[in-house]
Amino acid sequence: MIEALDLIVLTPDKKVLQTSAKSMQVLLPDGWWGILPGHSPMISYIDSGIVHYETEKATRYIALYQGTVEVQRRRHEATRVNILTAAAEEGEDLNAVKAALEQRAERLLALAKEANREFNQIRLSLEKSLHEAQITEMGL
Repeated sequence: MIEALDLIVLTPDKKVLQTSAKSMQVLLPDGWWGILPGHSPMISYIDSGIVHYETEKATRYIALYQGTVEVQRRRHEATRVNILTAAAEEGEDLNAVKAALEQRAERLLALAKEANREFNQIRLSLEKSLHEAQITEMGL
């Protein structure tokens, strides 16, 4: 019997982590869940938060900015846990991991606001052009 989890954490731009873990705990919308080798398959939304996982040597942490967690139980192989998230930071110092994610989240929020502003400018410009085209068409 395989006594490990294959833990994989992916963001849109990189693989943050791929490791073997003895166990993990993750905060889901309905509370803290513990995941051990052989866990039943499941998928759930993850709000921003912390994942605790145990390796042979230490407890480590992953700070997440929203995403999903999927547990896959595979025959004759380790249970796989896939975490897909917008942003993640991993390490052994809980406070450092939280601080790094907060900085990343602030950058993501600033980028999203800028993209929204640019989108609205383009939309308004297009609406103005369409309105002017309608006026010109009516004048013919």
